[in-house]
Amino acid sequence: MNNIIKLSALAVLTFMVSCVDLDETPEGSLTPEGFFNTVEDVYPMIDGTYGLMASSSYYGAGLTVPLQLMSDMVDNGYEFGDYAEFSPFLVTPTNSYVNDVWASSYQTIATANTAIKGIGLLNDTNEEEKILAEGEARFVRAFLYYHLVRLYGNIPYIDNPDIADPLSIKQATKEEVYAKIIEDMTFAFNHLEITSRGSVKSRPSKGTAATYLSSIYLTLGNWEKSYENAKWVIDNAGQLNYALQDDYQNIFRNSEQWVSTEDIFTIDFTNNQTGQNPNPVTYENDNKVGPFNGVEGGVKPIRGWSMLVPHINVYNNWDVRDYRLKVSLADSLILDDGTDVVRPYTDFEIARPHIAKFNRFPGEGRTTAGWRSDLDFVAFRYAEVLLIAAESANELGLTTEAVGYLNQIRKRARNAGAINFEGSGYGVYMASSYPEDVDASINKENLRTTIIEERRVELAFEFKRWYDIVRLDLGNEVFNIDGLEPQSNFNEFRYLLPIPQDEMNKNENFVQNSGY
Repeated sequence: MNNIIKLSALAVLTFMVSCVDLDETPEGSLTPEGFFNTVEDVYPMIDGTYGLMASSSYYGAGLTVPLQLMSDMVDNGYEFGDYAEFSPFLVTPTNSYVNDVWASSYQTIATANTAIKGIGLLNDTNEEEKILAEGEARFVRAFLYYHLVRLYGNIPYIDNPDIADPLSIKQATKEEVYAKIIEDMTFAFNHLEITSRGSVKSRPSKGTAATYLSSIYLTLGNWEKSYENAKWVIDNAGQLNYALQDDYQNIFRNSEQWVSTEDIFTIDFTNNQTGQNPNPVTYENDNKVGPFNGVEGGVKPIRGWSMLVPHINVYNNWDVRDYRLKVSLADSLILDDGTDVVRPYTDFEIARPHIAKFNRFPGEGRTTAGWRSDLDFVAFRYAEVLLIAAESANELGLTTEAVGYLNQIRKRARNAGAINFEGSGYGVYMASSYPEDVDASINKENLRTTIIEERRVELAFEFKRWYDIVRLDLGNEVFNIDGLEPQSNFNEFRYLLPIPQDEMNKNENFVQNSGY
């Protein structure tokens, strides 16, 4: 995607189809029937969904910040508004970010629904082109609902932009929503091509759809289907151009993101200039997670606001021989004290190592006042496919095969590589013997524990851990006094966020999640 996505067409239609305020009466005379004439009228609408995903109310912060904070890997640093409620599990139905994620998700779904309806209105377009476009739009819709159902549980499932009576909408059960997600994602897998449109990773391909199907089935505990889809991706990795990066650091280095073979689906901040303070010189976007993770008072690009900072237990329990520790966390940095001396984390204002994945190499010339960056986020990467295949294969009794996938991850970690971040004390690291390969004689239960721990380390801070805690029911274990981040307020009802109070007030059919 080489041009900034233009959202003008989206803006024209979104006011008609938005489901954010489900009791509003649509107004206006421009209709989908008059707007869509060729498939080229549909793609700007689909591209608009990627722009919405890169907004501050979704992947730029609204979705990703709560996912970091609710995990056992990230705690509050400096407390900031309603975000401060997530880590100690004090979220209420009036939390503004609970509402923002909900509203942003349904706005994007409404846009995807409009695109799908538009495809159905095309009369002079061949079926192959129409199905290809529909596959992309249905992938987007499934992607959005997959996050929504894991966050909120029973939710309204809306698959049509025409809502005759918004107040009649009811919640679908989780099972019903998952069935629709699988239907859409399977359609995408069956009809998308091996290479995404424009050969960019921020649009889905057949491999992207198979990857998400493996994850969806993993969440549902359907080991056969999870294994089947992950294995399809692995068996076709060469054709799909998927492979592990040699250097773990390069996954999070802006200069490498355009050629990374490890990326399967990315959120494109670089080409979506939707910041609150758009400036033709600084070219801001809505990627705020890196700055939120960064060090308050740091003088190098890793500077930020120290809002989302791991508990010290995360650092202390991470083996110092693991190269991924050095990539994932910054435990030293030059501070803005005029000395140009690299300081240990104990001198930071929040005296804990800070997350470095999203702010060590954010790119050049696109940061303002030390925050925002143009590092695109990897929503799914090939390493996770290997870990899904390992977990599913283990549950199916395919121990040797599972260990083989797991050891690919460990072998890459042993490669180490070059961080070379000036101003932090981080340099070049030689290959090491840690972490060792897992022996194929390991039993099923121990291998299961090892794989989950490998996910925690390999995917640290990448918005995956909370979903693992929920699907594996680990809350009482990881948030107790012996966990990495003890949280006395945790209760199992917190596995779901509350339905936003504004939505509850508008629609008497909605039922609040238990405990709120």
